[in-house]
Amino acid sequence: MQTALAREISILKKSEKRLRHENEIQQKHIEILERNIEALTQALLQASKQRFGASSEKTVLSDQLYIFDEIESIQPEINCDTTTEMLPVKAHARLKRKIGDKERLIKDLPREVVECIIDPKDALCDICNSSLSIIGKKKVRSEIEFIPARVKVTEYVQHIYKCSNCGTSDEYPDAVIKKAAVPKPVMKRSLASPTSVAWIMYQKYMLAVPLYRQEKEWMRMGIALSRANMSNWVIQCAFLWLKPLYERMKEKLVTYEIIMSDETTHQCNKEKGRKASSKSYFWMHRNGECEGNPIILFEYTPTRSGEHARKFLENFSGYLVSDAYAGYEKVTNIKRCLCWAPLRRYYLEAIPIDSRKKEIPGSAGAKGRAYCDKLFSLERKWKNG
Repeated sequence: MQTALAREISILKKSEKRLRHENEIQQKHIEILERNIEALTQALLQASKQRFGASSEKTVLSDQLYIFDEIESIQPEINCDTTTEMLPVKAHARLKRKIGDKERLIKDLPREVVECIIDPKDALCDICNSSLSIIGKKKVRSEIEFIPARVKVTEYVQHIYKCSNCGTSDEYPDAVIKKAAVPKPVMKRSLASPTSVAWIMYQKYMLAVPLYRQEKEWMRMGIALSRANMSNWVIQCAFLWLKPLYERMKEKLVTYEIIMSDETTHQCNKEKGRKASSKSYFWMHRNGECEGNPIILFEYTPTRSGEHARKFLENFSGYLVSDAYAGYEKVTNIKRCLCWAPLRRYYLEAIPIDSRKKEIPGSAGAKGRAYCDKLFSLERKWKNG
C-alpha cells in the first residue's frame, strides 16, 4: 500500500515538474511573441511617422498641440448650452517694440530727403496776404523705398589717337597710333555683362528661380533673352571665371587642420549614357568654423564611390569629420572623426512611440538624444561665447 502510494506521489511530482517545464517554455515563447509584436508595432509606427510626420528632427514638446487630435475631438453638432465647459486660452504674446528699432533697421541704407514746401505763389498769409517765411522743419516719417531692376545697354566706344607730329617729318617718318584701353568682356562676341550674368546666377542658385521663369521676367522688361542663352552664359562664365577660383579655394582648403565632408543624392537629367532615374551625388567639403574664412566646395559625381572622396582629399592630412559611410575609409593620411548629428538621428528613430504617435518617455533612445542635445547646446554656447 505504501509502495503504491509512493509510486503515485513520484509520478505526480514528475508530472508537476514536466508541466512546470512546459509552462516555462510557453512563457518564454509568449515573451518572445510579445517582443516581436512590440517590435513590429514600433516599426509600423516609426514608418508611419517617417512617411506622414514632420520632417524636422527637433524635439517635440510634451505640451505641444496636435492638429489631428483636435480635429477628431470636434463633435458633428455644436452644443450651445450654457453649461458647456469653457477652456481657458492663453493670450497671444507680442514682442514689445523698443525705441529705436526702426532706426536700427535702416541705419545703413542710403538716404534721400524729400523737402515738403509750400509753392512760393501760395506762401501768403490768409489774413493779411503778407509773404510767409520758414521758421523750422519737422521730420514726419521715414519709408523704405524699393527700386526695381532696370535694364540698359552699355556701348564701349574705343578712342584711337594719332600723333600729330610723327609721320609728317623726316625726323619721325613713321606715324604713331595709340588706342585707349577697353575693359575685357565676360564672354567674347556676346551681349553678356558681369552684372547680367551675376544676376542670373544669383536668381538661379541663391533664390532657386529656374531659367524658364527668368526668361519670362526678362521678357517683361522688354528683352527676349532665351533660357538657352542664359544657360550658355552660366556654363561658359563658370568655366572661365569660377573654375580657377574653385581650384584656388581647393588648394587652400586642404591646408587646414579640419575638413567636414558629406554627400547627398541628386538626380541629373539628360546625362550622357545614363538614365534620368539614375542616382548621382553631390559631395560637400568645408573647413572648420574655427579656421579663418569659410571655404565650402561642392563636387558632382555620378556614383557614391569612396574613390571620389579619396581623390578630392588626396593632399589633406588632418581631421576628417563625416558620417559613418565606409567610403571615407579610402581617404589616406587622415584622422577619422564621426559626426554626432547622424548618431542623434538614430537615437531619434529608436525612441518608441504609442498609438497616438507620441514619444514614450524614459527610453534609451530618448536618453541618447538628450545627451546629443546637451553636446550641441554646449557647442553653441562655446561658439557664441
